[in-house]
Amino acid sequence: MRFRLLRLCVLLSLAAPFAGLAAGAPAPAARAPGPLTPGSPHRFGRFDLDESLAQLAKHPEFAPCASLLSTPSGHAECDVGPEGDHVARVQLAWEVGRDPGGDLVALRLSFDPATAPALTDLEWQLSQKWGAPALEQLRRDKGHKFFTLEWEDAGHRAIVEASAPISQPSRVVAIILERRPPALSGDLAGLKPRPFPGFHLRWVRRLDFDGNPFAVVYGSSLSPAQEALGEAGPAWLTQRTYVGIWRLDQASGEHKRRWRMGWDRITGGDDDEDPQRVLRIDTHDVTGDGAPDVLVEFTCDSCARTANEVILKTVRAGKLVDLFAKRDLFRATVELDPGRIRIREPEDHEDGSSSSTLSTYAYDRSKGAFFLAREEHLEN
Repeated sequence: MRFRLLRLCVLLSLAAPFAGLAAGAPAPAARAPGPLTPGSPHRFGRFDLDESLAQLAKHPEFAPCASLLSTPSGHAECDVGPEGDHVARVQLAWEVGRDPGGDLVALRLSFDPATAPALTDLEWQLSQKWGAPALEQLRRDKGHKFFTLEWEDAGHRAIVEASAPISQPSRVVAIILERRPPALSGDLAGLKPRPFPGFHLRWVRRLDFDGNPFAVVYGSSLSPAQEALGEAGPAWLTQRTYVGIWRLDQASGEHKRRWRMGWDRITGGDDDEDPQRVLRIDTHDVTGDGAPDVLVEFTCDSCARTANEVILKTVRAGKLVDLFAKRDLFRATVELDPGRIRIREPEDHEDGSSSSTLSTYAYDRSKGAFFLAREEHLEN
């Protein structure tokens, strides 16, 4: 009898851990993983948005594109070896000397369809680095599905684009690393330019003229991702760019302190057959008088990425003044030295020969303007 009771107790003790499962009770909870510290979404594989353009140009895979990366601002498209990250093509947009942040505005990394990673695999890998996506979107169109995932921090945004027929697993098409618009603080927080719908602020640079605060504002109708697509993007033909110089007026009586636009320029749009775009904006002492100047160069599709208009602005007696404006520079190159501007314009002749005109403009401090100091005709 005692033996039977002992055997029954042993059987009950062995069956006890499974009693709850048989009754449908939940299994013991697994230990929760430790907190994930997301990284900054600015790097994928070999490519880092926070690299300078000079560092990026040293990559061996960019050797065929080296000549395209020598302009102050622009975009380029380069085929690269897939290596470990399976990226086959890189499209990029940049502005040399951009601040804050780096030179690169955006990188679009495209995958070879034959080796593109599955969306589920890549999403898991990126979530380990960057945390959960901030945005997930699904779109269907004519039997295809399109996924968009986004990660972001204060200064960067990463976008994953994936697609496939509805009945098949989605594969990644491209990863876009782009720089977010700068967060304005201090005096600049009240600066809110709205030159046209869909305006994307690229950067703001604060200057002091004669002790008064000014700001140079630059923006575009294109997002950084659209800038990286360049002429291949459908929005490129209707691109609009904006540059403006704003002054901060101090509070006086009933008037609060506010930013007031002193000069601006909007280029491009649907109605312009050969729209201008901002080629370069620089803020340094061009005149050599110790005060900062604002240089703006424009370009157009027929200008072969050279200036077609140059404007030099500065402040005299509290007013913005055009110190230099020369138009119709459709194929000209512009060189700047302290107190001097040199413009080289090519000339084509009926006999097939070519030459160029080199015009040198010098700054006259007494008149506060540039004047034509010398003009030479050079045979090419």
